[in-house]
Amino acid sequence: MAKITIPYGEKGNLKFNVPDGNFLEILSPNSVQIPADTKGLIEKAVDNPVGSLSLKRIIAGRKITSADKICIICDDLTRHTPADVIIPIVLDRLNSAGVKDEQIFIVMALGTHRPMTEKEIIHKVGRKVFNRIKIYNSEFRDKVAGLVNMGVADDGVPIWLDKRVSQAKIKIAVGSIVPHPAAGCGGGAKIIFPGVTGEETVASFHLQYASTKENMFGAPTTPSRDKMESWVELIGLDFIVNVINLPDGRIYKAVAGHFVKAHRAGVEMMREVYGIKARQKVEIAVASSYPAEIDFWQATKAVFAPDLLTKPGGTIILTTECCEGIGPHPEYADYIGDSDPDRLLKDAYGGKTVDPIAVSGGVTLGRMAKRKKFMLVSSGVSKQYAQRMNMEYFADIQQAVDSAIRSHGSQAKVSVLTHAGCSYPFFD
Repeated sequence: MAKITIPYGEKGNLKFNVPDGNFLEILSPNSVQIPADTKGLIEKAVDNPVGSLSLKRIIAGRKITSADKICIICDDLTRHTPADVIIPIVLDRLNSAGVKDEQIFIVMALGTHRPMTEKEIIHKVGRKVFNRIKIYNSEFRDKVAGLVNMGVADDGVPIWLDKRVSQAKIKIAVGSIVPHPAAGCGGGAKIIFPGVTGEETVASFHLQYASTKENMFGAPTTPSRDKMESWVELIGLDFIVNVINLPDGRIYKAVAGHFVKAHRAGVEMMREVYGIKARQKVEIAVASSYPAEIDFWQATKAVFAPDLLTKPGGTIILTTECCEGIGPHPEYADYIGDSDPDRLLKDAYGGKTVDPIAVSGGVTLGRMAKRKKFMLVSSGVSKQYAQRMNMEYFADIQQAVDSAIRSHGSQAKVSVLTHAGCSYPFFD
């Protein structure tokens, strides 16, 4: 009997058994050598940018005056970027280029996530940075006071941008690169779009992704990323600092520079950790959403890796704590459970749905549910909510595994993804 433990919540885990005849393998992020000098690693990346001038030369070339503002855009609490390590290095480089702290401000890129609390911001950026630099949550709803229309993209989508970001002479992004359902991978231009854009613009990004039926989780680029990068070219993003960190937050590698060229270099680094070679496709995949588990909106990132891992008709057992419950899109369940995802997508494009952002995820999972069976183990999502999504709910992971094996038969193979929210399998 294979005895298995997977992460669940920030400090917990789940334990279950799989008969030896059914168990195939455990897939976890690859073991890598963590550098002893994290600060030196980031400094080296910042001082040797990919496809870009250094920050000092960018500042000099743009002829920054004392009246000009520099915006550092940082990802929010749904990402595990160690901003408290990165931002002080960026500030030091800006200061050495003649920029004063009073000229610099930070915007936390929410997309359409809930605002971060003061305590959460301090935890993210560090107390010293919090006391030193003005910090704001991005605005995504207030078109009068908080957003500015930057024009219309070539496909007719209006680009609403946080007004403070739009007014900055220089824009610098701080984030991390991990697999992502829509963009293939996070990081790069995504910190701008959809990170600090208005709700309408964010919706267009998500609907674009829902229109792409292929599972491109972990891909270097996707149609949504291509579109995103063309829009960010219009908005402007002068420099990125992206890291590849392990699920526990330790930094493996860092890359800085041009928002496309540096990002692609970072994707290759990311694959060294999160691209996991699998032996074969299986009937059953157990997938812990950790570390993407603050709410169900984040947790569903963890179904894309097991979708790649399971055979047609296979079963995905998703385990996720979801300490904040469903998250920012309460209609999500009904969209996932809708029997006609393509009609739902058409309605969203036609403005007939309440929450087109939630529609995008619902359409994608709804299509997936037509070829896979979902089981859910969660203390933060109710049985009633699971039923609305056509997911079979289990309070106990062992019961879910046993049920799946009975359903598929004694020859069914089971593979386990310990960090499905940020890793993806590939095959020879």
